[in-house]
Amino acid sequence: MTDLWPAPFHPSPVRGSVDVPGSKSLMARFLITAALGKPGTAGRIVAPLRARDTELMARALADMGVGVAWQRGATEAEDILDISPAPLHGATIDAGLAGTVMRFVPPLAAFARGEVVIDGDVAARVRPMDPVVRALRDLGVQVDAASDNAGRAVLPVRVHGRGHLAGGTVEIDSSASSQFISALLLAGPRCAGGLVLRSVGPKVPSAFHLAMTVDVLRRAGIQVEEFAAGGAPADREHPAVEWHVHSGTPQLGTVVLEPDLSNASPFLAAAMVTGGTVEIPRWPARTTQPGAQIVDIFTAMGARAQLHGNGVLELTGPRDIAPLDADLSDVGELTPTIAAVAAFANGPSALRNIGQLRGHETNRLAAITAELSGVGIPAREEGDDIIITPPAVPGAVGEAGAEYPVIRSYEDHRMATFGAILGLRIPGLRVENIATTGKTMPRFAQMWTDLVGR
Repeated sequence: MTDLWPAPFHPSPVRGSVDVPGSKSLMARFLITAALGKPGTAGRIVAPLRARDTELMARALADMGVGVAWQRGATEAEDILDISPAPLHGATIDAGLAGTVMRFVPPLAAFARGEVVIDGDVAARVRPMDPVVRALRDLGVQVDAASDNAGRAVLPVRVHGRGHLAGGTVEIDSSASSQFISALLLAGPRCAGGLVLRSVGPKVPSAFHLAMTVDVLRRAGIQVEEFAAGGAPADREHPAVEWHVHSGTPQLGTVVLEPDLSNASPFLAAAMVTGGTVEIPRWPARTTQPGAQIVDIFTAMGARAQLHGNGVLELTGPRDIAPLDADLSDVGELTPTIAAVAAFANGPSALRNIGQLRGHETNRLAAITAELSGVGIPAREEGDDIIITPPAVPGAVGEAGAEYPVIRSYEDHRMATFGAILGLRIPGLRVENIATTGKTMPRFAQMWTDLVGR
């Protein structure tokens, strides 16, 4: 095994402040929305995130004809990205391992004149694509796709764009990822007759990401109606299962990108597992990011948290971490971070209803349970749940024949940060390919070392 990063060991309280770069999820939605605007206008993103996923999305738009111009500022907060809509044409798109690129681009490609081929990393070719491919076909778009062993669509995908999309009504099973719904919602305004989208099948995961998509569309001047089961207007207690997106031309204007709150969670976890205090500047008072829920989750596990008037979130970890039994279906991306903290709790934890994580960058349920078990922390899958039972004194047994324990990252950025959290309490632990964090946070290793070094 190569590229092993020695995770800093720091069992004493960590103290520091971490300025987290921008939200990948928000930026992907801003980019697609801006690209579907009126030619001759421009959208501007202030403090854009420059990471592998967002650069792949920006490059995909540029390859299809959209004007994309990055401008460096004196600081990252002063950087600017301008997006100039233009008629779309055929292209070959590299999605890397980015779910937003591989799911959001095919509906956009329907508005191109010509063939758009979307492919990605080897690991991307096993990630689910069937719901978005089926939905586009139901809307009259010719789409060719590879198939997995079960006959479901996977990358590469070829969209035969005709420059327009009539729209209409379509049903979609998004139980594997809310990105399927978001992808179609973002394209909905440019459908000549608008779009009615109905979710069928099991509960839609990650309602927060869907709220984020709707919020971005509304900010761009698009009317979106949401309905719960039975046809009543959706609300907090009755989540949306049907969306009516009215036809229109989105106008993004100028937006300032929020910090990525999911990427803030490993640094807050450092406070949790060491009983320290970590501050995150620019924490938004109101946000649709699911990562904001980490504060309530860590509070339930014993943390003390306060959002100061200057926008600084301060979180202090407990002396003893309380176990957690929680439904994480709406915040699945936080699961690796929560699992790493639960590994040091004073009792068993149950992380529930996260089956959709099997289709993320890797099968995260299998990865988390395997890596925890490999360092002496019993963990198992029970259906769509993970059960973690920390020993009285967590061991660091490592891999057979290895001098020190190793956490495999599976080319998954959140598994790499998961390993860094464990390393604070497990001496000698090493993390495979920490550079995979560059998917959404290119400077993670240095930021982590800086925090621990304080």
